Amino acid sequence: MIKGILFDKDGTLVDFFSLWLQAATAVVPVFLRKNGMEDSKEMVEHLLQTMGVNQGEVDPKGALAYKSYGEIAEDICGALAKRGIEVSVPLARKQLEELFNENVTSQSTKFQLFTDMNVLMENLKSRKIVIGLATADTELSAESCLDSIGVKHFFDYIGADDGRRKPKPDKEMFLEFAEQFSLLPEEIAVVGDTYNDMMFAKKNGGVAIGVLSGVSEKKDFEDKADYVINSIHELPELLDRI
Repeated sequence: MIKGILFDKDGTLVDFFSLWLQAATAVVPVFLRKNGMEDSKEMVEHLLQTMGVNQGEVDPKGALAYKSYGEIAEDICGALAKRGIEVSVPLARKQLEELFNENVTSQSTKFQLFTDMNVLMENLKSRKIVIGLATADTELSAESCLDSIGVKHFFDYIGADDGRRKPKPDKEMFLEFAEQFSLLPEEIAVVGDTYNDMMFAKKNGGVAIGVLSGVSEKKDFEDKADYVINSIHELPELLDRI
């Protein structure tokens, strides 16, 4: 029986493409200029491709889809180093985090949702389910998002990039959630839109629920998802079946 749910955020609770694809396109040229590089079309496209974005398409196994800012910074600095350009990973991480946070937490940001979030959360609470978040995003950005869509008060746990936690699929956030609420691994479902989310569930003994509302198609979940639904709108029905 599922007693706790760890939700991914982008692509699962809110639309990924309207937020992060736009943000990446805006952030990369600024990042280049901050580091004394020309924001030419070729360089912008090169860094976007490094992040897993190619001609407006997001690779479901690419960096932007699931990696933390620290991991994205490592990828970008590695790509730049191959061109003889040195930028330190800590500096790049700090800059990327600041630029993305500024972009996605602005007051003009509109989050596109997949269902009536209050109805969904009240449904889960009526089942006595503990609700958590496990995201590669920063705490500031994650909490800002949950506040903006009016559901932060439903969340019993928020696991995000605080500069110390290890990112998914590492066990750290899963174990924090399990220990804090005295849950067995098999009582925890991970709901997410990437293969990485499914690995996060399966490596830690949880139930893997893939959603098709984000960057992945059904085939991208391969054999790792226990269940695949179109979006979290279908989650109550799935829980009834489980």
